Amino acid sequence: MSRWLVSQGDRQFAAKDLDELKSLAKSGKLAATDMIQPPGAADWLYASEIPDLKGSFTSSRSSMLDDVDAPAAPSALRTPLMILFGLITLGAAYVGYDFYKQIPTHDQLDLLGDGGLAMTQLLVTFPDAPVLSKPDGSPVGTVPKDSTIDMLGKRGVWYHIKSADGLDGYVKNDHVIPGYLFGGKEAREDFDPLYNPDRYVFVENSSWLQLDQRKSNLTVFQFLLQNKSKFVMTDVILKATIKDKNDKVLDTVEIPIEGVVPRHEAVMVGTLAPPDNDKKAPKRLMTSQLFQELAKEDEELNLRWSEGVEIEMKVKGFAEAEIDILEVRAVPNDEATK
Repeated sequence: MSRWLVSQGDRQFAAKDLDELKSLAKSGKLAATDMIQPPGAADWLYASEIPDLKGSFTSSRSSMLDDVDAPAAPSALRTPLMILFGLITLGAAYVGYDFYKQIPTHDQLDLLGDGGLAMTQLLVTFPDAPVLSKPDGSPVGTVPKDSTIDMLGKRGVWYHIKSADGLDGYVKNDHVIPGYLFGGKEAREDFDPLYNPDRYVFVENSSWLQLDQRKSNLTVFQFLLQNKSKFVMTDVILKATIKDKNDKVLDTVEIPIEGVVPRHEAVMVGTLAPPDNDKKAPKRLMTSQLFQELAKEDEELNLRWSEGVEIEMKVKGFAEAEIDILEVRAVPNDEATK
């Protein structure tokens, strides 16, 4: 199993996954200034530079040392000890700087790996990593350790991927390393939305309305999709959840949305009904931006358009409904301009 190496001064140990690292950080046994080597990587990062660990640290290495009651040094020894401490500090700083120099910038990332590691690719660090049809679904195959795979989206702790031989499915995030972790601090900040797009897209101003239940189980959800990143977002999948008055979940429905959410913008989502001559055709749920582009070519589409997404739920008479982001993909800027 691939492990994360941790270096604390002259002590090194291994953690099996990110969850163990988070636990160590929350318990104060891992400091933000400790060095970590991700599985499959040759370089080291400060623990504070790993996005998934942000907010987990409860103490720094210095504060942990402060908790230890040590006897005061005699005054005659204080000056030599201060000099020795200064030399140790300078040495540690040099080692840290030397580690930092080894980390390539994002301009150098295409040189990583046999065929180059692009920013939208993942490096597999788990032997024969299982690929599932959907999160917690059935296996559809495996991808070999040290291979690179394309990222199609992110759903919670799962990456939606496609391998070089066409295998499409979901892998666990602790079985792979995102390409941007091999870059410097600037690269990790710049490209974080590519690997964690669900942290940057939000459902805003949501409301819901049940239509006449005597005729159907249709519920209309109205909301905005807000993109707070510098990347275009697409392949959005929403999850509608309905509950009874006791907050018990009665039904959930996945809702794929066509179109994109532009950089640093919010868009409405609506429903395009099928044409009169093909009533059996499925409704199309899409962003208002995509609809406007389609309507430029066919103004009659305006007669079939309504704001909000119309969803048929299995249960009638629910008391509460909500809509959340389930999956989304960030589009690299060079791809978005094509």
